[in-house]
Amino acid sequence: MRRPARRVSVLDDRQRIDDLDSEDQFGMVAGLPDQLLEAYAGAADVIEEAGGEVGGIAVAGMGGSAIGGDLVSNVYDVSLPSAMVTVRNYHLPHWLDSRSLVFAVSYSGNTEETLACLDEALERGCRTVCICSGGRLAAVAEERGLPLVKVPAGLQPRAALGYLSVPIAACLEHLGLVESVEADLQEAAALLRKLVLRLGPDVPAAENTAKQTALALAGSVPVIYGCELTAVAARRWKCQINENAKMLAFANEFPELDHNELVGWENPPAALEMARVVYLEDAGVHPQNQRRMDITADTLEAAGVQVTRLATEGESRLARLMSSIIIGDYVSLYLSVLGGIDPSPVERIEELKRRLA
Repeated sequence: MRRPARRVSVLDDRQRIDDLDSEDQFGMVAGLPDQLLEAYAGAADVIEEAGGEVGGIAVAGMGGSAIGGDLVSNVYDVSLPSAMVTVRNYHLPHWLDSRSLVFAVSYSGNTEETLACLDEALERGCRTVCICSGGRLAAVAEERGLPLVKVPAGLQPRAALGYLSVPIAACLEHLGLVESVEADLQEAAALLRKLVLRLGPDVPAAENTAKQTALALAGSVPVIYGCELTAVAARRWKCQINENAKMLAFANEFPELDHNELVGWENPPAALEMARVVYLEDAGVHPQNQRRMDITADTLEAAGVQVTRLATEGESRLARLMSSIIIGDYVSLYLSVLGGIDPSPVERIEELKRRLA
């Protein structure tokens, strides 16, 4: 598909990008490989050794502070000895008790839903680890002598993915619940460095998959579909497009969407004209899920819906997932550039918090 020359030139104008990007979100994405390794070094031994069975694992968080729980559980679910859930609300599941491990994650340390879950975890005697940059969460951790991972302040939570996710995996590894986290991170960081060189703003659109994908999605309502490992990446893409580009975007996953959402691609016609679909594919999916994805793409394209397919790279599950995430981060930033928007401010979220206070 031919791209309007003006839009291509916008994405290749480094000065325009720098002028729009007030808090250096592009730099944060480029720094993700180092962030992964730094986060591991700072968290591997924060939790003391303890024997005994772990009766469930929960990560309490919201927004950019919650996605790390999804990431870790999706990568390591094949080896975890007990269920791991991400809690995006004010209450912990009833089955979490004194045998359970709870991670309270809030970048600011002041997220009210997470603090409510922390109170419940302490009331039930759960083993609790706090991850934050400060705020009330850090104060409670220090008062109660809880394991605390302090992360660097001054970032947007969505730009702190490594700081907010890796400590969870590092603690699980330290407890002997998962293996090979350090090796996985080394591979993921090396792969991400290569992808930064391929996807960064200095690479022309003609050679840059992230810029090409942003051009395909510009002016549309993106719908991001993942499957198994990449279901988390689909959620991350949606949230990054929402916050960075200030655009509506939606996400879903196979095979569930084939049992409901597939039928919705019939009406209304105006929605079909606005929508663009992105598949986040991974070679490790169940063969029948791959067949589902192919058949669904045929159905969508027959209805006139454009489908862009992007495959993961890497060997380990962590590296493959991170490869899918980083291209979405770049796509969301390039969409902000195409819209002439500073990606950093999230004024409607801040206004909501003020009204709730």
